[in-house]
Amino acid sequence: MKILGINHSNDAAAALVVDGRVVAASQEERFSRLKHDPSFPDKAIDFCLKTQGIELGDLDAVGFFWNPGIHAESPLRRLTQSVRHHVEYLYGVPARLIPRLGERVSRIEETIHLASGRKLPIHYLTHHLCHAAAAFFTSPFEEGAILTADGYGERQSTTIYRGRGADLELLAEVDFPHSIGSFYAALTDYLGFRANSGEGKVMGLASYGRESEYVAKVRNLITLTERGFELDLSYFEFFHDRPHRYSEKLVALLGPARKPESAVDRRHEDIAFALQAVTEEVMLHLARMARKVTGAKNLCVAGGVALNCVANGRLQRETDFEKFFFYPAAGDTGTSVGAALAVEHLLHRGPRSMEVASEYLGTGFTAAQVRSVLDRGRLRYHTLKDPEVTAARMIADGLILAWFQGRAEFGPRALGNRSILADPRRKDMKDLLNATVKFREPFRPYAPSVLEESCGKYFGSDVPSPYMLRAYPTRPEMIDVLPAITHVDGTARVQTVNAKQNPRYYRLIREFGRITGIDCVLNTSFNIRGEPIINTVDEAIKC
Repeated sequence: MKILGINHSNDAAAALVVDGRVVAASQEERFSRLKHDPSFPDKAIDFCLKTQGIELGDLDAVGFFWNPGIHAESPLRRLTQSVRHHVEYLYGVPARLIPRLGERVSRIEETIHLASGRKLPIHYLTHHLCHAAAAFFTSPFEEGAILTADGYGERQSTTIYRGRGADLELLAEVDFPHSIGSFYAALTDYLGFRANSGEGKVMGLASYGRESEYVAKVRNLITLTERGFELDLSYFEFFHDRPHRYSEKLVALLGPARKPESAVDRRHEDIAFALQAVTEEVMLHLARMARKVTGAKNLCVAGGVALNCVANGRLQRETDFEKFFFYPAAGDTGTSVGAALAVEHLLHRGPRSMEVASEYLGTGFTAAQVRSVLDRGRLRYHTLKDPEVTAARMIADGLILAWFQGRAEFGPRALGNRSILADPRRKDMKDLLNATVKFREPFRPYAPSVLEESCGKYFGSDVPSPYMLRAYPTRPEMIDVLPAITHVDGTARVQTVNAKQNPRYYRLIREFGRITGIDCVLNTSFNIRGEPIINTVDEAIKC
């Protein structure tokens, strides 16, 4: 079967699944060059189809990441659900015997009649189901708990599923406006950064903060419950059409909001620290709930909050799960993959391949195509027999290297195919990159790419982290050895690399280790501030 998955929201994207395997996926921003582009992903769809040599009429189905049917469901559904629970509790009447007056619309379907006469079904699926499907069906687990957390779906903001084989079962949910993603976005807005974009900046800023009175103040904005959590909504405005996502009551509590692009002071750092600390507490609570209600030993995590690598590191260290899978395109981008896989497995009952999906699903170019661009621009170039060796030597000599090879990564992280690489041993490298290459805030950290077998040598865990979604402490004796990739709090957002995952990148790091004795390089995305990651050869040269 050939199934197209579509996400048409923040970070619009398309994905193509053929016979159960994800064969192509990309964000629309990579083609439009508008960061976080929410437009309908027609260019991404065109890419996915062309990369497999197929047309729209060759598809068997389309999965869409959102279910508008939920917005049309009976307003009695919530009331009758509550009544059912109370009747069952007070009178002992089994829930299955109580009439359901307002059932939730799990999905809707429509059919497009193509010019060829074929009918193409479109399945509108719930947002968090798509998050869960992306995380579980691309994981290596036959069974596991799935935790999804973001700003909001149709109504849900957080869910816990149990995954078994090719099935997903919803066990718990928290509904908007109670949302950990919207909570973090509101404080991101308060701190002067763009919501749904600057959360990673706030996570980096938090490391400069300290334990202060703001931790208790921020903690009081959210209450942990048996069903998940609840926000004190009087401090927020993200559920209204207002200029900001926070209310004046939050300003009265924490002080004046920071103006965008203004100086960052100690108070801002401490509030970011408090926000991060409370978010980690909520995620730990939800993960422990997932462990309890599923009894599973494996945990899959998706949704925008799963991009918080510091929280992910704590989940790995402080919960009872044995194995973890953090979906690389955890934000809304990944729901395109989830929508296609949900149609494949949940609706058409296709078997799982149990092959962990590649993160390299975007555009790729042949050597001839690269040469064509270089020749058109009348640029001098050399063809290298062993580019990994040359690249490693250049990095070891202190040069900053643009590294463009293979197919582009799907998701927000550059993982060795569209990367800028540098020497992690140089103390001045972080400031140099921020000021003269990336043109971004001076507090922003950089990540290490390390050989998988050497991870425990430099960092406080040897568990593979292939998608740069886990923060590990740098070993004390290595902090001065690796200053450019160790954040101010002594941690690093680690990417482990093995020869199967990315052979060429693996060889580069291995060669750098042979030259320097350090099996690790600094890795950041191939772009400058405000732009999406580079997608084509022309854009690479321009950048």
